[in-house]
Amino acid sequence: MIRTLVVAILLLLGVVVWQRASVSNAHRAADQAASSRDAMERERDAARAEADAATETLKAERGSAAAANTLASKYEKEKDDAQKASDRLIADLRAGNQRLHQRWQASVATAELSAAAAAASQPDGRADDRIESAGRAIGAAAQCDAQVRALQAYALLCAGGAR
Repeated sequence: MIRTLVVAILLLLGVVVWQRASVSNAHRAADQAASSRDAMERERDAARAEADAATETLKAERGSAAAANTLASKYEKEKDDAQKASDRLIADLRAGNQRLHQRWQASVATAELSAAAAAASQPDGRADDRIESAGRAIGAAAQCDAQVRALQAYALLCAGGAR
């Protein structure tokens, strides 16, 4: 009977050791699964953060592109307006609705010196040149102003300034 009891106790000890190893293995597997789950959650969160950052970047780039397109169309309109103003000034000068500054009207001033001189003088043929030159100068200045405004607005846009 003692033998049977010793065998039963040994058998029970073997079962306990075997169960303890199984429980230990189960705990180890659970710990590994939890560690893997945590790593996957961190990867998922990092991927979501990266996707959100990419979305925000894309939204900002689209906004900048729209603002740049608005600036470009405004510049083109101002350039067009400057050309129209230049053409209108040339037409007004030719029609006599506008007058050039005194220094541009040298032939008029000399023609008014005396009636005899005016009768003897021939038109210098440069009046049209002066009109064209004045119109081109004013048009070029207006176009340059429009370009400077557009470039300054674009520089502000690129620097993240006011839109």
